[in-house]
Amino acid sequence: MPAMFLESDRLWFRAPEKSDVPFLTSALLDPRVRRHLLVGRYPFSEAGEEVWIERHAQPPAVDGVTDVVMVFGLKGGDQPLGSTGLHRISMLHRHAEWGIFIGRPEEWGKGYGREVARTTLRYGFDTLNLHRIQLRVIADNERGIKAYRSAGFKDEGRQREASYVDGKYVDLLLMAVLRHEWRKAAGVGQPSR
Repeated sequence: MPAMFLESDRLWFRAPEKSDVPFLTSALLDPRVRRHLLVGRYPFSEAGEEVWIERHAQPPAVDGVTDVVMVFGLKGGDQPLGSTGLHRISMLHRHAEWGIFIGRPEEWGKGYGREVARTTLRYGFDTLNLHRIQLRVIADNERGIKAYRSAGFKDEGRQREASYVDGKYVDLLLMAVLRHEWRKAAGVGQPSR
């Protein structure tokens, strides 16, 4: 099993490494995976993914970097299953935007998205001291929306025809969870001072 930064019941989490490049590139080239990503409209290359990993290898406090990105996989194995991250972290306003993809479609529908959401929220609220974590999701991504709501995200709005997917404009849903809402829903007490 790889060295872990975080773990959940079934998953390990760690920083992306160069050895993850073939998986990440392959996953992002799969039209089933990239259809629900807001960044998946251009071809990905292994060279580009290496540059992306290098750029995200620095902690957020260094040189104004504002993203924390991790790959995750099943415990007992060393192959990544997907990637998750908190992006555009604002240490002033204490918020970030969350993103996730599960790069192996045969693993969809097994509750991993919900597990990743809960683990990432715990990290964002308890370790990074964030107050709010938000996301944007294509409105027809029913599986993702169900997982996000289950993890505590609340609907905040809709951006009509805000994204172009498969030859048509589609709505984006805006969702967020606040730390006190997450604590209550997760049954987590207030941190000691």
